[in-house]
Amino acid sequence: MMISSSAISGLLFTLFSSAVLAEPAALWLVTLEHNDGLRLQFQGAELELGNATFRGIRGAADLKPGMPLAILSRHGVAEQISLDNEAASTASHWQRAEAPLVAVKGQTLHLNRLGTIGFDAATRWLNGGLGDLQAGRQLVLTRDQTGRLTEILVVNPEDDLASP
Repeated sequence: MMISSSAISGLLFTLFSSAVLAEPAALWLVTLEHNDGLRLQFQGAELELGNATFRGIRGAADLKPGMPLAILSRHGVAEQISLDNEAASTASHWQRAEAPLVAVKGQTLHLNRLGTIGFDAATRWLNGGLGDLQAGRQLVLTRDQTGRLTEILVVNPEDDLASP
């Protein structure tokens, strides 16, 4: 029995498509910086708005800068957007989250809303470093699918937190 090359190509395409679609949605707990109707922008990242469904928000026109959001996304496209409430912000399966630092002890961060999160030497620092970690400093954290912290973005490390 011989299988045609077009049948093999079709099978490979189906398998690849299924694998890509099977990627789990990522939960982002972030503060909206900009919404141009096509893309949502955050500290150091953006998502396409796509055909996202909304919870607690009437629609894309109601998304305003400064809003804390919980977004389920897949492949860089928002699938579901809701206001970040206590239930969403305490979720343990987030991939990207933004929160103020409460304290740092060794390689452990204590963050408002997110709790305690450890980092290691392989964690990548963006826009700052360990010396910029002060109580009140806003951080954006990225984790991989296993929950390991992969990146720490220090938001505006040059800002003096002691200033009014």
